[in-house]
Amino acid sequence: MLTKNFKTLIEMLAYRAKNDPEKVAFTFLGEPYTYAGIWTEINHFGAYLQELGISHGDRVVLALPNSAEFFGAFYGVQRVGAIAVPLFPGSGPKRIFSVAKLCGARVIVAPSSIPGHQLEQYKTMGEEQGLDVVTTLDSQHAAPQHFPTIKPEDVAFIQFTSGSTGNPKGVQLSHDNLITNVVQMIIGMEITKDEIFVSWLPVYHDMGLILKTMVPFYLGAEVHLLEANLRNIRTWLNIIQKQRATFTAAPDFAYRLCVRHVDPGNYDLSSLRVALNAAEPVRAETIRDFEDAFGLKDVMVAGYGLAEATVGVSMWKPGSTPRVDGRGFVSVGLPFPEVEVKIIENGKELPSGEIGEIAIRSTANSRGYLDNPEETDQLFTGDGFLLSGDLGYLDKDGYLYIISRKKNIIKRAGQTISPHELEEIVDRHDVVRYSAAIGVDKGGIEGEQIYIFAEIRNVGIQSEDDLFDLTLNLVDSIHADMGFRPGRVYLLKRQSIPLTHNGKIQHARLKAKYLEGDLRVSGAILFPDY
Repeated sequence: MLTKNFKTLIEMLAYRAKNDPEKVAFTFLGEPYTYAGIWTEINHFGAYLQELGISHGDRVVLALPNSAEFFGAFYGVQRVGAIAVPLFPGSGPKRIFSVAKLCGARVIVAPSSIPGHQLEQYKTMGEEQGLDVVTTLDSQHAAPQHFPTIKPEDVAFIQFTSGSTGNPKGVQLSHDNLITNVVQMIIGMEITKDEIFVSWLPVYHDMGLILKTMVPFYLGAEVHLLEANLRNIRTWLNIIQKQRATFTAAPDFAYRLCVRHVDPGNYDLSSLRVALNAAEPVRAETIRDFEDAFGLKDVMVAGYGLAEATVGVSMWKPGSTPRVDGRGFVSVGLPFPEVEVKIIENGKELPSGEIGEIAIRSTANSRGYLDNPEETDQLFTGDGFLLSGDLGYLDKDGYLYIISRKKNIIKRAGQTISPHELEEIVDRHDVVRYSAAIGVDKGGIEGEQIYIFAEIRNVGIQSEDDLFDLTLNLVDSIHADMGFRPGRVYLLKRQSIPLTHNGKIQHARLKAKYLEGDLRVSGAILFPDY
């Protein structure tokens, strides 16, 4: 049985404000914010929401970037027993208002830095939809008053999935789900109060919010937050070096950028105890290249999680040598404490080594999707396991390996192929910025064929002969590694492959854009022109 020091997130922050008022809760872009200061902002914003008539169970959309004001708003919503719905602020008004309607939100919180004309546009749209659009500046003069008691089973926030298939689903996470998973990750990752976290991950999304802020708040550990972009990865590395950080986290592509675009000799990352690699497929060569480049050993660890399980499911122990199977898949370690994982197919558990859908049982599992009983029913098995939608297997020692998303798997001539296997081959080419593999079945006798899409760097490859030669090289590389040739290779302009805001490839959306002709119409395809 896990020992939990707090029952709710509000209890956690109230404790910190009372017992460590002047302790720095976090720094954002080098500016320190104390627990007492954040608690004051939480209470002011909660009081303001009460003035707007917000109470227990109401939904409040937060379209806020990484910022100090995010925390006052996020926990201010929970202070009154309402439910926070954080969204990527760059989604644009159409998605923000669409999600607000979908979840029945009463209020949208816009950034205080929003231009006046844009705020007026939002307010007009809000009036048409019957909701208020506010900023945290509006709460400065609200008088804190009586707040309700928050219960562990109360929903704290709703995490909307990326909606790559056009059907975004709201994952409901209670205070108990969150506190449970925080403790599971603290134990599984061997995190202590002496940890120094550095993160550029978005605080409006699960890993950046839960692992990189809730965990340090729970422990009273040090955390340094940056803007949620990697336009300059040097800033991230500089802060790790300057603060002697011990713990950072990012998707695989971010570590690849470090290897490709900076001089490792300019950075001392020797303070790092953990560089967590998660949120997208983990590549063995990324681990090797990053550690070799920066003179590290057994610092990068692979982890696995999903919003429906709060966030964290498994990771290997810090300081361990990675396990890599014969196909090049990196193990994401053992399940965290009190997390059960099994592999199933057609409702039956498979033995070790066999690939099937990953099923998870944990008290950190979500209760399901908001107002979507049909999808919620499909989320769970009869014995309470959550169906992840991911394919993988457990080895004889219980270590988990992720193969692919179930819906992204490619079936070619009876062979099951993960897009990740193909993308890793293509991305080895220096001129390739990013790649994605999908299966396309046009109804012919040959069945599903592999289509490769590769974004090309601006490196002087302009002529049709250059593009043709590169295409042949990519085909030959796949043939040499996999023993077959793809059905088609398309070379694309930069930023043509759709990604979620935390860097995951949206394979289903890419496939739709290709089949519907959007890639061609938008001019994204450089080669071939047919």
